[in-house]
Amino acid sequence: MNKPAYNILATLTLLASACGQRAPQAPTAVRVGTNRALGTVAPYVARGKGLFRAHGVDVQIVDFADGSPMEAFAAGELDIALLGVAPSAIWQSRGVGLKVVAGASGGGHVLLTRSGAGINQLADLRGRKVAAPKPGTVTDTLFRSHILKDLAGLNPEKDLQILPGVAAADIPAALFVSREVDAAITWEPFASQAEATYRDAKVLFDASAEWRKSNPGAAHLYAVNVVIARQGFIDGRPEDLRRFLAAYAETIEFLNGSPLEANRIIAKEIQVEPAIVASARRRIDYTFQVDAAADLQTLGWSTQAGYLKQAPVAAALFDLRYLPHP
Repeated sequence: MNKPAYNILATLTLLASACGQRAPQAPTAVRVGTNRALGTVAPYVARGKGLFRAHGVDVQIVDFADGSPMEAFAAGELDIALLGVAPSAIWQSRGVGLKVVAGASGGGHVLLTRSGAGINQLADLRGRKVAAPKPGTVTDTLFRSHILKDLAGLNPEKDLQILPGVAAADIPAALFVSREVDAAITWEPFASQAEATYRDAKVLFDASAEWRKSNPGAAHLYAVNVVIARQGFIDGRPEDLRRFLAAYAETIEFLNGSPLEANRIIAKEIQVEPAIVASARRRIDYTFQVDAAADLQTLGWSTQAGYLKQAPVAAALFDLRYLPHP
């Protein structure tokens, strides 16, 4: 007679205990800021290939059409972002807690002019009007510090007129249609698009070709884009970071190892023809590894241009503990 009563009591006790427990929660998504640019498209490719899911990480991609996710990153709205190494270092110098945790892409910058404009060498930019992107970007510092000062011997403040803040998508119209500028510093795939579209498009300076010539045997082009992670995310969710980077590294290996398929996926994501992607990729490279010396060399242009008071210390900028081993 007591046995059934005991079973009922035990069942009620278990039910009460279960009701007092919280239901298992779904894993918190990793918020990744990037944009559909050639050098930062990898997260979209990873999502399309199902690689994040395969590595057990839930990723929410936050698209930034203007390529400037740092305001949201600084506000704690992102965990990871893909962007230029220069703005990453600049924001860290302003007190934003972040680390570079992986590489992304290198190379890709082209200085364009028009045939018949009388600009045949860098020195011919003297007195001319040149379109450029936002100040402080890798493109901007490459142009001001390396191309103008180091190579052409020109003072960017005095010897020519730079129109800053011109969007890459607006450069062709300014250079080839309205002709309000004489030259423009841009990047891929916009350079290849311009070459394919405008008969009078002329490459005055190919930064990737110049780099290969000056650095024979170098494994990679000059560093441009990197992957950064918020310090709080690194400290609080290291396994999520590790899983993300494992999926990301596999994506980079796919981009490099299966270029025809990868180009079709990239073309769909950034809305250009696969032939343009193939042409543009001759001037860029993808890598998840970090060459700290190469990144610091790129940041030397930012220091020379005055955006950084001093070059960052490698130990303070990089945290590569979570990258898969090659």
